[in-house]
Amino acid sequence: MEAESVRKMYLDGVRRWPSVHVDESSFEAHCRVLFADASEQESREGADVYLCCACANRDPEALRTFERETLEVARSAIEKVRRETDFVDETLQELWQKLLFGTNARVAGYAGRGPLKAWVRVAATRTALDRCRSLRISAIRQTELSEGFAASGYNPEQFVSKQRYAEAFQSAMEEAVAALTPRDRNVLRMHVCGHCSIDEIGRAYNVHRATAARWLEHGRTSIYDTLRSGLFRRDVKLTDSEFKSLALGMGRELELRLSGSHAWSGAGSRAER
Repeated sequence: MEAESVRKMYLDGVRRWPSVHVDESSFEAHCRVLFADASEQESREGADVYLCCACANRDPEALRTFERETLEVARSAIEKVRRETDFVDETLQELWQKLLFGTNARVAGYAGRGPLKAWVRVAATRTALDRCRSLRISAIRQTELSEGFAASGYNPEQFVSKQRYAEAFQSAMEEAVAALTPRDRNVLRMHVCGHCSIDEIGRAYNVHRATAARWLEHGRTSIYDTLRSGLFRRDVKLTDSEFKSLALGMGRELELRLSGSHAWSGAGSRAER
């Protein structure tokens, strides 16, 4: 990255975070490492890189600013996985340790490819899901399938049909999720449970948003195809319109299955920037 671009990022940070102080030579050294293989054409969130550089240098004011600026989005992301106060607070502490205070604090690797808050939201979602897995607890309150259908607002005839197929539907759904590749499962989990946008998923995997969208669509298609064949094997023979009607209510059950028993294998090292 050219010196002029680094200088602009530094000045953006000084203006955005006047109470945070980073020596310019220190910032330049940070950027030389961070952007060693970066394309000059890539846009960067310069002010956020400046703040993260200061955090990596253990500047107390920078650390306080980082937590203050990202606390709301981090807490919201964790609450979408599990809402208990103790779980949220403990997950937040684990998140700050990973991002700010560990021996390999990830804040040093934030490269400004997207807004800092979006980066933190992805990290918070992953941390919360990892904690659910390690604690062997469900990521979402386990609600009966019939309750989920009832809450969807369908008419009585549709609801009766869904109740009739509920057991077969649930077992076929578990089978469909288990059949996903680890990447498809992770991408769907980030989107369904973590409420991450296509742009955020793309940044997490360091791929173009069109690639992330294609992965997401592939996962959805796999779920539908495997679910349809699973129902057929269970002697639930539905017309196209009946299957579409039944599948409209699958959103909540999909969220339960994705965030529950199946392990979060992570997006790899590139996903941490």
